[in-house]
Amino acid sequence: MRTIFIAILILSTPLVINSPMVVTAQHTLTFDGDRAYEFLQQQCDFGPRPPGSDNLSRCRAFMVDTLTSNGWTVSLQNFTYKSVACSNVIARYGTGNTTLILGAHYDTRPRADHDPAVANRSLPILGANDGGSGTAILLELSEALNTTIRSQVELVFFDAEDSGYINDWDWIVGSNYYVSQLSAEQIARTRAMVLLDMVGDSNLRLLRETTSTVGLQDLIWNIAKDLGHDDVFIDSAGGGVLDDHRPFLDAGIPAVDIIQHNPFPWYWHTLEDTPDKCSAESLGIVGRVVESFIYNVTQNPTDFPQVPDTLLSLIPWLIPPIALVVVVVWLRKRQ
Repeated sequence: MRTIFIAILILSTPLVINSPMVVTAQHTLTFDGDRAYEFLQQQCDFGPRPPGSDNLSRCRAFMVDTLTSNGWTVSLQNFTYKSVACSNVIARYGTGNTTLILGAHYDTRPRADHDPAVANRSLPILGANDGGSGTAILLELSEALNTTIRSQVELVFFDAEDSGYINDWDWIVGSNYYVSQLSAEQIARTRAMVLLDMVGDSNLRLLRETTSTVGLQDLIWNIAKDLGHDDVFIDSAGGGVLDDHRPFLDAGIPAVDIIQHNPFPWYWHTLEDTPDKCSAESLGIVGRVVESFIYNVTQNPTDFPQVPDTLLSLIPWLIPPIALVVVVVWLRKRQ
């Protein structure tokens, strides 16, 4: 009977699951929100940038020039979707094996199908926030990141993300193609993927996207809190978003979507998605949180198992009743 009491004590003790700890890194964050905002405006200067357009090709050339001038080696991952030539932009630094992937889509929606004016719904959007903001942060990170850690980071700019439901196109075409080309070795060594999408709104409010890897999300939200930005990175659940992080999750790679959603900004997929809706301050907040995250992860070997948050939260409550059932069954067998 003493053995049973010990078992009850052990099984009835609540299981404590620790969130990743924020590592105090010995460095100064250098991400510049003003420069990021300039990158956002420069993209918009090319006009709307739907897949296959001349505007997108010219913007891509600008991105490649920016990345290479900052010392990154850039390759174009070309593919064709529904007879349209598309291209993911991949930037690596040095010859090291990357373990972190930072992503954003750089295309814009071909039609403003959510515009309140019916006459505008066949026109392409400018995509300052939806497309421009995540790309702007990655371009600024290509300059801000210390050269000693760049070799562990891969910057990926996805094409053909935002044309879903138009001319029978799917969503997230570029990221699906990118992941389909990863080898088993590349998947195994990738510790995390961080996606930035619609992160430039001047009234930025980032809820937790609910399909993201919880441990990875916890670390980023803890870093934001540590930096004093828990008024932007809101510690509440939003909803699930079909976005460029999903193919990574499906491949078994921990991934998180940092995105303003539930609701999306009021100008989402309208002609009003213009630079004046965004701010250097918002870009700076997200950029510095991500920069700090990169330093944290490169100093901390902790990985991010993909265990659903709901399952983790239920474990401490399930153990005591299970223990009680085990004891009752054992006692009945003794009678």
